[in-house]
Amino acid sequence: MPKRFTTKIGPRDFEMLTALGRTPLTPTQLCRLSQAFWGPFQDEHNLRRRLRRLTDASLLNSWPYAMVTDGRSPRYAKLTREGYRLLHGVDAALPRRRYFEEINHGHHHHTYALAELIVHLAVSGAQRGISIRHFARENSVRLTVDSFTMYPDCSFHLVTPGGDAFNFVVELDNGTERIRTRQDVESIERKIRGYDAHQSQFTVTDDRRYVVLFVTTRSRYRLDHILSVADALMSNRERTVFVGCDTATLHTSDPFQNPVFTDHRSLRRTIIPMVQRPSKNS
Repeated sequence: MPKRFTTKIGPRDFEMLTALGRTPLTPTQLCRLSQAFWGPFQDEHNLRRRLRRLTDASLLNSWPYAMVTDGRSPRYAKLTREGYRLLHGVDAALPRRRYFEEINHGHHHHTYALAELIVHLAVSGAQRGISIRHFARENSVRLTVDSFTMYPDCSFHLVTPGGDAFNFVVELDNGTERIRTRQDVESIERKIRGYDAHQSQFTVTDDRRYVVLFVTTRSRYRLDHILSVADALMSNRERTVFVGCDTATLHTSDPFQNPVFTDHRSLRRTIIPMVQRPSKNS
């Protein structure tokens, strides 16, 4: 019989498992993300030891990325079915099988870049008391309107210390998808038309409204092209539906303090209206 391991699961373990339920993460990414935990890891070696313990307890699996960072190929961790049930209950409906399986190699760059985005937003926000809530993982949300169907790469709310909530969906662009095409096939243009039509259902004060974050991983020029297409296609240019940033700019800035995002009118903006850093005495 296989050897069975038991381990006590503490609050920080649940934070780790919750984070890995959102997206696969490497130990380095998870260590950075832990700055947003109630009890951050000060040493990545300690985090790696804890990951091994959770893996021995059959709560996690890990595989190597088919890419090199810092001179080596990092491993990413995902929940097992047992880990998922620990978080959501034994009677919870399980996601599709691929949620628990090794990621297709062709999807590695996209998954890694999306995880980097989530980590950066979570840590930058936590420094200002802003939390990510109601997170929906990649392809788990289906938005439909007319003949359009959109599956965002993720969606979430950003909630300020005062309780104000801002809704977002993410479209991470790796430069592989057509921006415009005359054919009725998947393209950035079709996504823009779909999201614009979907948003047109809601009034300005409707709490179901959201902003689409276009984040490009390879080219600032491509981002400018996407936003210019959005400007040309939107039914109401006075609305803010799409904003964008390239990863090189985003990951070297605090998007809650610095106006690194650009909308379709070429206006610069922070990801949400600026929030002051909480006082140490508050």
